[in-house]
Amino acid sequence: MASASLDATIGGANATLLVVYPNSTPTDEELTAELKVIQGWFSEFNNNGDINGKLPPNSTESFPATVLLATPGERVHITGRVSTAAAWELSPRTNNCCVHIYAQNDTLKDGFDSWLLKNKSTSKLSSPAVQAKVAAALANHRGVLGQGNLV
Repeated sequence: MASASLDATIGGANATLLVVYPNSTPTDEELTAELKVIQGWFSEFNNNGDINGKLPPNSTESFPATVLLATPGERVHITGRVSTAAAWELSPRTNNCCVHIYAQNDTLKDGFDSWLLKNKSTSKLSSPAVQAKVAAALANHRGVLGQGNLV
């Protein structure tokens, strides 16, 4: 399993992106393609409803998003758990909704297309296994999106 974190400025706001890869270690090119899709999603999530018109939970829950813990799975979307800065600072860390982030043409290199609000359930990242994955991602900071190898 490989995990990584990086910082990005999206729509003028700072964001932290944590990505957990259960079965592979992505190249910088693969990571950059995925993160650019997520970057497009951040902007849409903080400004518009999903593909069905659903809006994210209110500002005390997961909006505006500042942290996304992504667990890429199916090829057609990235599953993300969304946290505000305040929810991320809680112990245990907390997220307040789950989203699916879709790439254009189901291809990450083609960029962001749309997103779907899967649920508004709160979950605490309290399991030792999840905490270890988050710690691994935070310890493997890969840089800033748009700089260095993440252009």
